[in-house]
Amino acid sequence: MNHKHNPGISRRSLMAGMGGAALAAPALAAFPDRPVRLVVPYAAGGGTDVVSRLVAQAITARLGQPVVVENRTGGGVVGGSEFVARAAPDGYTLLVATTSHTVNPTLLPSLPYDTERDFAPVAMFSEVPMALIVHPSVPAADARAFVALLRERPGAFTYGSAGVGSTPHLAGELLRLLAGVDILHVAYRGNGPALQDLVAGQIQFMFDPVSTASALARSGSVRAVAISTRTRSPVFPGVPTLEEAGVAGFDCRTWNAALAPARTPPDAVARLNEAVIAALADPALRARFAELGANPGEPMPPAAIAAFITREIERWGDVVRRSGMRPA
Repeated sequence: MNHKHNPGISRRSLMAGMGGAALAAPALAAFPDRPVRLVVPYAAGGGTDVVSRLVAQAITARLGQPVVVENRTGGGVVGGSEFVARAAPDGYTLLVATTSHTVNPTLLPSLPYDTERDFAPVAMFSEVPMALIVHPSVPAADARAFVALLRERPGAFTYGSAGVGSTPHLAGELLRLLAGVDILHVAYRGNGPALQDLVAGQIQFMFDPVSTASALARSGSVRAVAISTRTRSPVFPGVPTLEEAGVAGFDCRTWNAALAPARTPPDAVARLNEAVIAALADPALRARFAELGANPGEPMPPAAIAAFITREIERWGDVVRRSGMRPA
């Protein structure tokens, strides 16, 4: 029997063996290969929920997998945020964070997660300006006159908000600090009850997202005197900003951004970021946002969103400390 080495046979055997091994190894699936869960830590039907569902629908086609919105309101914003912070870091569970996400580290120092370390920024969804609306009995036709009135009558005017640490509350405290006025805050369980009391004249003013404020202003139930951002809103083109009215540096808005658990693979984060940016460039989605008074989120890479969140934490932390804000 001839045992002489045959290079050709050896090469063929080796290649066949490698091929068999390649067939046996599971192929790495492209992300995503199953549904993505988008956790909204607010009740269904609110502004953040509506925006999130629009974005979820728009990116479903781009990702080739369903993006399912899940409302988790237990424990407030903290409950939903903690759920995502502890989820598997695989890109399949995302949090829709808002301005409150950057207020809570100062307002609630014993959070069960680290606001920056435990999350990986994914994409900006939207930002929504607010309108400063007053009861029709308030004798001020515009923002400049209203701020002058607040200064003339310290302690005489009460404003409402959706609760301690909510964006309307932050806006009210920012006005108090920057304009040097003495105003009283009443915290409600949501914007709805606060708006009801404003219309009834129980409180004199409040900050409200332009979408709901515009409907009330059209009906004559309230009067819009200022916009909370540094640029005017198309919803109220004739209404000046507070900065225009002499309150230098005033800028406050509600924003929504998607965050993933920390250590989520960068490729998955990049895929999600690209899908959201592409969706927000679509004219149909932009038109729906405009109907809601929302602006599409700036197309930022994750690193820029992380820097933005850090700035927001510092900025609102300063307002919380200076105003003496305490959780309800």
